[in-house]
Amino acid sequence: MGTIEIRKTSITALDTDAVVNAANNGLLAGGGVCGAIFKAAGYEQLQDACRKLGRCDTGSAVITPGFRLKPRYIIHAVGPRWRDGRHGEPELLYGAYEKALALAAANHCKSVGFPLISAGIFGYPVQDAWAQAFRACGDFLDRHRDTPLDIVFAVLSDEILEAGRRALLRSGASRYKIAERNDWKRLDMPEQQDSFLFRRPFTAEQMAALRRGSIPQEMEDKWFWFMEGDTLFAHRSWTGYCIYRIDFRPDQNHLVTVNRNPEQYGCTSAAEDAQNLNKLLNWWTQDDYDYYHEWLSETADMLEKAEKGKNA
Repeated sequence: MGTIEIRKTSITALDTDAVVNAANNGLLAGGGVCGAIFKAAGYEQLQDACRKLGRCDTGSAVITPGFRLKPRYIIHAVGPRWRDGRHGEPELLYGAYEKALALAAANHCKSVGFPLISAGIFGYPVQDAWAQAFRACGDFLDRHRDTPLDIVFAVLSDEILEAGRRALLRSGASRYKIAERNDWKRLDMPEQQDSFLFRRPFTAEQMAALRRGSIPQEMEDKWFWFMEGDTLFAHRSWTGYCIYRIDFRPDQNHLVTVNRNPEQYGCTSAAEDAQNLNKLLNWWTQDDYDYYHEWLSETADMLEKAEKGKNA
């Protein structure tokens, strides 16, 4: 399962396998994103590679080496100039993203960085540009679930960053979004807390699943969790209370801090916490987290405990 992330950074600072240049039809050095990429990659080498390709149609993309950039490749995608939205602009913008993503996948990239194509001097309205970007990216990730691709958007403006985060949460691609602390209501861990060491190894794939986090989608989805650095924060979705904080350690002896406020969380035993946490992590580290069946499993456990209590 791929991911979609938006960062406030220069696209030339990304360390993805490929970055996308907001190119023009002639593949010439320009201003904005295009000029920054040419400067960072090395103007003469990149211009020579582009000259050999000749041109690129609007709504399509071509690829060159990354030269002096950290990414191995530069994918040059040509978005449309905005007129009024009735001259094929949405389809052409979708095509530019689709072709760029296809080139990244065909060249065995695991990650790709994008600017917000056409939203600069080409004049595409920002909200519409975000909506089309996420539609194209979500559709691509849906069609290629067996070859996940992590997608990073690099923007320089706080306003465009926040517009993108709001648009991503509203879009059908929201399930691919990397969860962040402000994506859901949350309350910090109270002073009433306990800590214990929790030993469990995690594969790279399992840690990647945890780093995606989870933003609640339905009533049955009981947890909102996100990671910052090597620390995971797990909150109850309906109250926002932080129940677990897990500091992951290279030696696999992870430090767990647990909420001990009885009005927020009922467990009082570190042993029971470790057992509960193991079950949760089994669900959360699935490649495609299934909150509904997690909820069914927890409900069945509660009913079984209640039945045993009645018969005791």
